[in-house]
Amino acid sequence: MKASLSSILAGLALVAGACGPTAQTPAPASGGGPGNVIVATPPPPAAATVAPIAGAPTAPAAAPTAVPVAPAKPAGQPAGAQEITVNALQGEPDNLDPNRSNFATEAAVIRQVFEPLLIFDKDLKPVPGAASSFDVSADGKTYTFHLRPGAKWSDGQPVTAKDFVYSFKRLLNPDTAADYASFYTDAGIVGAADYNAGKGSADAVGIRARDDNTLEIQLEAPSGYFPNLTALVAVVPVRQDIVEKNAGWAQDPATYIGNGAFKMSEWVHQDHITLVPNPNYVGPRPTLQKVTLLMVSSAEADYAAYRNNERDWTLVPDADVNAVRADPQLSREAVEYTELTTFWLVMNNANKPLDNPLVRQAFARAIDSEAMIRDVAAGIGKPATSMIPPGMPGFQADLGKDMKFDAAAAKDLLKQAGFADPATFPVLHFKFATTTANQSRAEFIQGQLKQNLGVTIVLDSMESKAYQAAYKNKDFDLAWTGWGADYPDPQNFMSGLFGCKASNNKYNYCNPAFDAAAAKGDVGTDLTVRLQAYAEAQQILVKDTPVAPLYYRGRMVLVKPWVQNLVITPKDDYPGLSFLTSVSVGQH
Repeated sequence: MKASLSSILAGLALVAGACGPTAQTPAPASGGGPGNVIVATPPPPAAATVAPIAGAPTAPAAAPTAVPVAPAKPAGQPAGAQEITVNALQGEPDNLDPNRSNFATEAAVIRQVFEPLLIFDKDLKPVPGAASSFDVSADGKTYTFHLRPGAKWSDGQPVTAKDFVYSFKRLLNPDTAADYASFYTDAGIVGAADYNAGKGSADAVGIRARDDNTLEIQLEAPSGYFPNLTALVAVVPVRQDIVEKNAGWAQDPATYIGNGAFKMSEWVHQDHITLVPNPNYVGPRPTLQKVTLLMVSSAEADYAAYRNNERDWTLVPDADVNAVRADPQLSREAVEYTELTTFWLVMNNANKPLDNPLVRQAFARAIDSEAMIRDVAAGIGKPATSMIPPGMPGFQADLGKDMKFDAAAAKDLLKQAGFADPATFPVLHFKFATTTANQSRAEFIQGQLKQNLGVTIVLDSMESKAYQAAYKNKDFDLAWTGWGADYPDPQNFMSGLFGCKASNNKYNYCNPAFDAAAAKGDVGTDLTVRLQAYAEAQQILVKDTPVAPLYYRGRMVLVKPWVQNLVITPKDDYPGLSFLTSVSVGQH
């Protein structure tokens, strides 16, 4: 989601090493970046400062009690019409029901209309959102959230703790078939796993409303990453009276009632969604009075519209990156950064011959990711050999180096798998969402597998909504996607993606040894101990190769000079949308 969600549009979908300072504004290759844009990067993890657990678990640090302050606005009052237009959706969203959503394009809308208990600040730390504060019990197993006083839905009804209880339990209800349910069962919410598996009742789930403004969540064991989960769009509050009255409630602006800073005023399918301020929102009010989120699938058309002043900011297509760098005007409007996102070739581990790890390893070693970045992505991005990206705790720079591109080794692996003669290898179909960038990536991968292994891949380009449905249903041999961090903890790239029962495991991968290693990292609050467990788990993944990591995604964004106070984080659903309430428009 998001963010942190699996991206579908090639360019869609969103550090132990060299993590830049907070709120750094990196300069494009051609010179000084735009002064109206902040690229916020999380500070390097300080795992060494966390004391090991000895005896009873250490309670997590006390949560901040003040609502976060929005980034400061520039001096003076905004002078332009407070309206922006961005192509954040890049296609028709498949599902805007928060409990059922999965993709970054869906989260881009949900995050504006709804507000979870906690939200991420620019350092990607969870801070108060719909909850003004929270407490953690001494044993680290009970979280108590205190809702912001006076909070209301966009229709004026009060927001209560029961709305959060309903949302959490609806997510866990097996009938909902929510992709994010496993995130919360893995976190050890009392009774959640049994309920989600159809073995227990909703009443046995450890989530309750102590009163209208107090929510209590009980865990089976301390979880160092749990506060992050309460900041995800999968568990924003939803209204039981609306959901149970109208099955299509999330398709109609009249019933798409949220508690966030904006509300949906219009949904023109296959074209755009319009957002306007929620007059009942009790947090910092947005300056923007109209936000138009477009559904243009062509990155080139969107880029052309930006140059014609029809967009306020845009992602630069790979093919145009070097031209932007060389352009004296556009280069001043450009900013480059690297996301907490890993893109990979997905292989359906249940389909023969992809059920054989040797075949998957052969595919991974047959693709030259450095050439892909150079020739297809204009040099933006970094080659990937493992799942956790740089910038995340748990990133291992040397992991998977023995799985780097090597055509001769790839051929030998395929031979070991029983395909000494490539002519005997079955034809596989490669599904991806239709965009020019995706087409280029798919053709590159197709060419690499033909040239280096002699295997034939058929490309199936699909309309984005159809691709999302096929991917969710595991209806593919090969697919192009990736994972952008929902939150900056390695757990987000481990159990919830690759566990045998993980809802977001669309690869049909299952290895009990991986599950056991990852499970050790999922409990406790000692980051050092947890990182050791995840390192073991990720080593198993690299060996099994359920997906072939290809690159950590880089971005180039163009921003008009009249857009003020735009903040971009490495886990944005779409660049600049995480802090939309702070954005304003200057005279132009």
